[in-house]
Amino acid sequence: MAWRCVVVDDEKPARERLKRLIGAHDDFEVVGEASDPASAIETIDSLRPDLCFLDVRMPGGDGFDVVRGIETVPHVIFTTAYDEYAVKAFDVNSIDYLLKPFTKTRFAEALERVRQAFASSESGENRLLQAIEELRHEVRRNDSELAEPPVRAAPPARLTAKRGSKIMVLAPGEILWFEADETLVFARTGSGRFLVERTLTDLENLMGPTFFRSHRRYLVNLAHIREILPGDAGTYEIVMKNQERNRVPLSRRQARKLRELIPW
Repeated sequence: MAWRCVVVDDEKPARERLKRLIGAHDDFEVVGEASDPASAIETIDSLRPDLCFLDVRMPGGDGFDVVRGIETVPHVIFTTAYDEYAVKAFDVNSIDYLLKPFTKTRFAEALERVRQAFASSESGENRLLQAIEELRHEVRRNDSELAEPPVRAAPPARLTAKRGSKIMVLAPGEILWFEADETLVFARTGSGRFLVERTLTDLENLMGPTFFRSHRRYLVNLAHIREILPGDAGTYEIVMKNQERNRVPLSRRQARKLRELIPW
């Protein structure tokens, strides 16, 4: 018998990656998914899964609201970008988490912890609710104590990506843009495109201010922008500096933000 899982994340690529990872384990199966807290509560109450992969921050609420709003709390693996204080809260209360970006090995370790929890007769519901309250309190306390925005960590010196069976090591400066193609994310350089096992949101946070989210499917390197061309209905196209002069879409909303960085 396979343990029934629900995946909750506001980003479709993140949900699809989780479903692929879950599918590699025969004793787990995905029976439902949701992209926001309201639909997550409805889905979990309807399906009553054994395990829920739950994003922490989502539009319209957070993962804590989901757990507090459902009738029966399943085992939960949080998927979160929180730093050490969240990690500590989860570990102390024996509740697993996946700190984005996470590897396949870390994912497998999380499922092994779940297997051990299923094998135990002890209910984790009270410990889960306690962990949520402690983490919520810690998040609010840190937010209220921050007089200035937190300092963004420096972008990585190298980024790994795949082309076929090869693992490529890319320097951020050679990456023209990142693009989401259905459920996959690729890094585009002058020599081609390479598969990156991260979501665009993860990459946006990781790469820092030198990269700009021009569109929901594109994250461009500002240093490689050659020109900006007007399009229809207030949209634009970004012409890159590579030999092919590739064009990347710039949405109307993101154009306003880009003007703050590059006035025109």
